[in-house]
Amino acid sequence: MTTSEGIQAFETDWENAPYKPLFNCPQCKGSGYVYLRKPDGSVEYNRIVSCDYPECYRDNFESYLRGEIIQESGVVGLKQTFGTFDRSVPGVEKAFNMASKIAEAGSDFIWGIIYGGVGNGKTHLLNAIANRVMGRGVSVKLVMMAELLSDLRMGIEDKQTDFKMKVLKEVPYLLIDELGLEYGTDWEKEKIEELLAARWNNGRFTVVATNLSIEDLPERIKSRFKDTHLSRWVKNSAPDYRQKRRAK
Repeated sequence: MTTSEGIQAFETDWENAPYKPLFNCPQCKGSGYVYLRKPDGSVEYNRIVSCDYPECYRDNFESYLRGEIIQESGVVGLKQTFGTFDRSVPGVEKAFNMASKIAEAGSDFIWGIIYGGVGNGKTHLLNAIANRVMGRGVSVKLVMMAELLSDLRMGIEDKQTDFKMKVLKEVPYLLIDELGLEYGTDWEKEKIEELLAARWNNGRFTVVATNLSIEDLPERIKSRFKDTHLSRWVKNSAPDYRQKRRAK
């Protein structure tokens, strides 16, 4: 695969990620993603893929899947997959089925939302989707909503916001954890609506998890997730797992 140069990223952009790009990578410049080149050598700006330079993003993710990289965030387990998800807990079955289906190549819908209370496995399911998708050799990006917005705001000063938005718009699978109403400024609202509209219009797989009821989401976002031709929305009604662990 012939690729063009990426755009320089900062280590802080990836500090909480369990798998990271090579920050001195000569191919992607630490961004983790690169543009493809056409047969004539020109850059194909409508195609972004994960960097396949040795020891960079793709190698590190595959190492993570093999259990060679340990996640140190303290929030999720070392390897959260569909196989390690506890399906015996009442209330999780619909969310599990939706997540496992959209992670596969033959899914008949491209958008999904999992909503419900805190600590009941929504993040686990997003990590499981990421593991399954990357296991198929497909690029995926999993971000927390607050971090996504912070990253876009930081990009204003170094003029990387447009590139970061392009990656978010074009990565084949985008998974957003803790989608909510954190974005209060007009600029933040515009960016989120621009991102989701672009992914919807181009048929990109998009899955979000939120503690809110779907009825509490902004109308433009809610209407897309309620389109039953392309979307599925399920409630995870399980209780807080973390409270049970603390009680034990």
